[in-house]
Amino acid sequence: MLDKAQISLSDRYAGPYFEVFLLSMVIIWLPYKGLAYAVPFLAILWFIFRSNSGVTLLRFAFHVALFLVVTACYFLFYYIIEEQFILQNAFIFFVTYGSFLFLLTIPVNVALHKKNYESYIVVIRIAVAVEATLGLTQVILYVIRTGANFDSSTGDIAQGTLNLFSFLDPGANFNNQLYTNNLLILLIFLTPHAIVKRKGIWICVLGFLAILMASVWHLFIAFLVAFIIIVLYFSRTFLKLSVNRIVIGMFLICAVTLAIAFQPRNFILVRHYYNVITTFKSPKAKVTINSLVDLPKEAPWVYFIGLGPGQYSSRAGLIGTGKYFGDFINPKKMPVIKPAVSTPFKNHVYPLWEEVSLNPLYYGNSTMARPFYSILSVMIEFGYIIFAILVLLMFRLIRRIKNFYERAIYEKDYLKAFYAISCAVVCLFLVIISFFENYLEVAQAIFIGLLLIKYFYSTVKHTNA
Repeated sequence: MLDKAQISLSDRYAGPYFEVFLLSMVIIWLPYKGLAYAVPFLAILWFIFRSNSGVTLLRFAFHVALFLVVTACYFLFYYIIEEQFILQNAFIFFVTYGSFLFLLTIPVNVALHKKNYESYIVVIRIAVAVEATLGLTQVILYVIRTGANFDSSTGDIAQGTLNLFSFLDPGANFNNQLYTNNLLILLIFLTPHAIVKRKGIWICVLGFLAILMASVWHLFIAFLVAFIIIVLYFSRTFLKLSVNRIVIGMFLICAVTLAIAFQPRNFILVRHYYNVITTFKSPKAKVTINSLVDLPKEAPWVYFIGLGPGQYSSRAGLIGTGKYFGDFINPKKMPVIKPAVSTPFKNHVYPLWEEVSLNPLYYGNSTMARPFYSILSVMIEFGYIIFAILVLLMFRLIRRIKNFYERAIYEKDYLKAFYAISCAVVCLFLVIISFFENYLEVAQAIFIGLLLIKYFYSTVKHTNA
């Protein structure tokens, strides 16, 4: 009876967590942005209900209360110095960062690995097969319909279930980036299983081909950089020749070569944006310089406590302007949002954002041109000290994953070692893409990745998984 009780206790969180994963996979791949913003909160409610966990409920209540107290402190501080604090933006910030609230709500050291990883792999494999097939089909149909080639903006057509009829009307939206980002994350966790178990390799090839055709180069480059850094940091022995490693290396070389061959103009754009940013001519480079050099002169408290949640370049700050959704000149009206901007935002972010938005022929819809990104938003809105603490926590997490990797190698459990690499690569990948856009505030972009990191972290952490 004791053993059954222990098993039941172990599965108490593992089963509901998998159900949350299934629920999130369905919602994230739907073409409804509003529902996607709500998915972390739906996940919290479902997890609490299904696990019947008072601890989870208390953790949720504690973090909500903590956010309210912190917001109140910022409000009081601004009241004392007689500056404006936009309260609605702080609450929008709470919604946009819901993905991390879910992680904070889950009890520490839960045995998520008690749900066999094969259940996750089956779901991931089906999703990759469906989305990759749809994305490639959409691009091919668009090329046939318009007589275009596979270069330039053709890759924007790859949107999968986020827009089934993108080959007819792709729309000026974020779907292509979301599609590529989520497909990449799923592949990072599917590939180890495909290599070690020799199952689903062609699905992985299909998935990476769809990513290359989608031509969101900043995401693919972020993946390559994250992968190379983690491999070098974890173990130089990983670079020693073996059949699996030769296959991985050859595939990446062939993939990049194929992409350059099919999309030479897109590849040239990578060099163009690199030159623009490094010569400080892009709006993104300008807003960075303004924020780090000029802003502290106006608001010196940014060094210590930051400007506060939603008060600068975060997605909450952008939404709070009332110009974020729809066309910049004629935006969609949000009934619960009263347009307002903070003084620092008005001085340093808004002019550059307006310049990019009103010059589509020059800037296009490029992520590289937009004058905001998550790293800058976190640093300015919460201060340099908090930002430094977050960096240290991230390094500590990756170092712990490295320890699990080394243990798995010692035990010759190569699947678990590969999963450790996957966890670390996705962690670093999410950090790197945060230099390009406000990805951390988009549940539709990062929530699935965070769920998989937490699950596979539990898997590689326990030796009896």
